[in-house]
Amino acid sequence: MEPHVADTLDRLELMGRVRLALDGLMTIERYAWDSRGALTMIGKLHAPADEVYPQIRAGMAALGFTPFLRKSGDDAEIIALPFVISAPKPNIVLPVALFVITVLSTLMVGARYDGIDVFNNPAGIVAGIPFSATIMGILFVHEMGHYIVGRWRRAPVSLPYFIPVPPIPIPGLGIITFTGTLGAVIVQREPMLDRKTILEIGIAGPLAGLIVAIPLLFYGLATSPVGPPPPGGYIQEGNSILYATAKYLVFGQFLPGNGVDVQLNAVAWGAWIGLLVTMINLLPIGQLDGGHVAYALFGEYAHYLAYAFIGGCVLLGILVAPNWLLWGVLGLFIGPRHPPPLNDVSRIGPGHAALAVLGLMTFVLLFMPNPLQVVGVPQ
Repeated sequence: MEPHVADTLDRLELMGRVRLALDGLMTIERYAWDSRGALTMIGKLHAPADEVYPQIRAGMAALGFTPFLRKSGDDAEIIALPFVISAPKPNIVLPVALFVITVLSTLMVGARYDGIDVFNNPAGIVAGIPFSATIMGILFVHEMGHYIVGRWRRAPVSLPYFIPVPPIPIPGLGIITFTGTLGAVIVQREPMLDRKTILEIGIAGPLAGLIVAIPLLFYGLATSPVGPPPPGGYIQEGNSILYATAKYLVFGQFLPGNGVDVQLNAVAWGAWIGLLVTMINLLPIGQLDGGHVAYALFGEYAHYLAYAFIGGCVLLGILVAPNWLLWGVLGLFIGPRHPPPLNDVSRIGPGHAALAVLGLMTFVLLFMPNPLQVVGVPQ
């Protein structure tokens, strides 16, 4: 028997087993195999997608496939890849080690914020506790929001991987970090189930982090003095609607103004950085938190919004603040397109849509046109 004839018979037999596995779940009207052994089937589901998909996945997994469900006009389409996706064994040592290193790096930055060089005075690192506790508290709760909701939704999410950036002097550049960290990431170890899962996991982090960041911001502002800016050059933090409103509620005036501004203590500075990090995460690009929200709302069309925001970052970087150029490049690097979930037929309901709109509104409240600028340096 010719090899290709044998392959054809094998696929006919396998297709019969596939039809049996999907019996009562989907009527297959047409199908096709590709050269990789992937199977595409188009037909009608017998019940709503969120009800039948778990059974479809279990049946196809028993045959060695991972099915991705999506719409094809008025029909449903299953793209069954010829392997079963399985999450790798969780890594605990590396996330814990990175967390400890990030605590140390934020302690170093916090001590430097109070004028202490920990390289010459290692014991002075304890002065960095208020800053480190603030920024790490916000980031930790943010990431735990993702992780806890992910585990609740039975999504294969990893523990958070914190990214430390110690304030190490670099010749010719000076100290290149004012945060001690670039935040943290949670690795998605297999595709998410559906848009509801994407939305809930994506929005949980920013909302949880803000629950911590906002009270710390008010406490930090209330314990920070207001006065003329320091002589010489200094870094001016940017205003967002939320931040400007918080300063007005605490001080009864919009700042900076009338030649004075709040001189942020370590807690206020750490809380402001928490707002900045949350804003960046809420950019509706790729697999950023805002990208999750956008995909839940717009599906495959979300990448148009992502490209628009990347273009906006570049435009802001040219016209307003160079920081935005970096974030635009970051958006291209992580990828504007959000990967589809396993079940991309099920849509979000009104309650989840309202949650997604809340996420977009939160970005608006946190948006800073000019996050950081150097003021008072002679040109």
